[in-house]
Amino acid sequence: MMNIGDGNAQGPNLGKTFVEGDDAKTGVHSLGVKERLDATSIRGANPYGQPGAANLPTGNEPLVLGSGTIVGLLGSGGMARVYKIWNDKLEVFRAVKILIPNQQGDVRNRFETEAKITAKLHHPNIVEVYNVGDWQTLPYLEMELIDGQSLESIIHTTGKLPPSVCSAIAVFIIRALSYAHGQEFLIYGKTYQGIIHRDLKPANIMVSLHGELKLMDFGIARPTEASLHTVEGNIVGTMQYLSPEQLDGVDVDSRADIYSFGAILYEILTGTKTFPQETITNLMKQKITNEYRKFNDFDFTIPSGLAKIALKCLQLSKESRFASAAILLKELENVHRSLTSDSPESVLKAFIADPSSIKSAERKKNSSRIGLKILIPAAGMLIVGALVAVFVLTGPKPEQTAPPVAVKAPQQAPAPQQPSAPSPPPAQPPENNALQPLAQDNAVQKNVINRAPAPASTPLTSHTVRPIRQRGQRPAPVTAQETNSIPEPVKPDLPPLERLKTAYGSGDYFTIGKLASQKNDFSDAILALTSVPASDPNHEKASILLLDAYIEGGRIQDAQSLAQNEINDAEYFFLRGKLAQKQGRNKEALNHFQTALTKPCIVRSIGEVRMDALYYTALASQVMYVSDPSADNKSLALQAWLVVKNTYRNNPNHARFKKAVEEMASIK
Repeated sequence: MMNIGDGNAQGPNLGKTFVEGDDAKTGVHSLGVKERLDATSIRGANPYGQPGAANLPTGNEPLVLGSGTIVGLLGSGGMARVYKIWNDKLEVFRAVKILIPNQQGDVRNRFETEAKITAKLHHPNIVEVYNVGDWQTLPYLEMELIDGQSLESIIHTTGKLPPSVCSAIAVFIIRALSYAHGQEFLIYGKTYQGIIHRDLKPANIMVSLHGELKLMDFGIARPTEASLHTVEGNIVGTMQYLSPEQLDGVDVDSRADIYSFGAILYEILTGTKTFPQETITNLMKQKITNEYRKFNDFDFTIPSGLAKIALKCLQLSKESRFASAAILLKELENVHRSLTSDSPESVLKAFIADPSSIKSAERKKNSSRIGLKILIPAAGMLIVGALVAVFVLTGPKPEQTAPPVAVKAPQQAPAPQQPSAPSPPPAQPPENNALQPLAQDNAVQKNVINRAPAPASTPLTSHTVRPIRQRGQRPAPVTAQETNSIPEPVKPDLPPLERLKTAYGSGDYFTIGKLASQKNDFSDAILALTSVPASDPNHEKASILLLDAYIEGGRIQDAQSLAQNEINDAEYFFLRGKLAQKQGRNKEALNHFQTALTKPCIVRSIGEVRMDALYYTALASQVMYVSDPSADNKSLALQAWLVVKNTYRNNPNHARFKKAVEEMASIK
């Protein structure tokens, strides 16, 4: 008999995760370079080792709890424990979920929000909440007891499920979501339209012994148009099932649940997780690029209707998914009817009673062994036909002469009498130096700010650098256009900050610092950004830009001092990684780059920072492999470069794509 649980549960069916940044106060910790973990779990400390947790009932004492008496312990998690109670008056068993002691205020708020939300949801496919209360000042929920097992446990035992069972389960899940997404309810004194689950996964779906499916655990659910008890920008949920927008730490809508459902549908169709990576680093890399094993790669048949639905739900862009659960439900019901004439209820009930009673997916036939005597000659004929067609289309044509087009050469100034010095050959990076910046890669050379060089036609300004002439070469004459475009020189007797205001046309130091950084004038950037007061709304952004300027300006000691601060930002951790990398601390750099993959971003777009973090992860991994060519380091470097290659696969001319191809070839 299994039931509801959460938070690092001590059992196969009770997994739940909250990912709340990298704060020691929350028990969340950074992972080592190759540290393994259950990728659905990020919490570090065991809450049952905390003072006060031992004060909870063990489950063996017949204590009064809720409307009945404790008869056993159903599960334990990082947030709560779940007990089985017996209600003598009604003669029924129920489950009571109670918050463990010493929890933070935000966890308690979530627990109480779960009670308020779930108590208002009444649907055959959602666990019913009967009562709430306090036990020795600890809040609890009394709810329906599900005599059965979680969908996670079923998949673990059975593997992939028969197609008709998959469609039946999918229909039940989406019925529950369609109801929750469209339900109007009152919470915290305000009326809301719709609730988003936000942590949909197989462990939160129970199937009773009678074949009834129940969606549970609304601990991090929230109204569609509100954000409750969530640290701004932080990732909350279970990593393997989170939608891309949840990973970006931005506002989500009901389509986030649809993405999570797509991951569940994929899992029950194939018996494997959409993203089965065992480390948080590898998981994030695959999630960002949405790389998962395609349905065609499996050696068994998957119904095209269910496959198309899963693929549409798993789209990176939420606009490309189903617009609502109601629309998705209609599609699923149609597909289910095409697979079987039995109702979803009867299919799931029959499967739970006897799994062998439902026909499973058929294995694909090996077409490579069929009719080789026919296929080989046919292939030869096709090749000959193709060659003939190519010859006809591309063979010699009658010569045609076109009249020459006269092109008037532009007038040029007379060249100097002495011969000009030959152009020096392009500098080649040293061999095996993975940290050598790429000439074509402005994002790597010029750090993380968009610093595209000015076009050749751009008029000279006070910050424009004239071309460096070769030794012995006469200086090029200044044209009238250039002379007219040069502004009046800034008076040398102005104080430094006043000079900046005049030169950049702004009195805001943050704006000046940002402009100076974009021009790679890091001395001006540092002067401006260090003048941004702590009370300025942009002070945190200024600190991130200042760290960048310190690193690029060569002021490593100042950068090291500034990097001791704690800023919950992806670019900040990326820059800390660059700083560690410059100082030869590659393992520390990798940790920072990995952390950057899970943070929000306040200066640049999160996508740009993550691509930079992935690229620099590959650079650091390459250096580690060169210095120690062990099997582990080789595997780490190959994998890191493969991720970079996949990230830029749509732009094969990009310098990073070429770099990835070269480094992978050199490692092999």
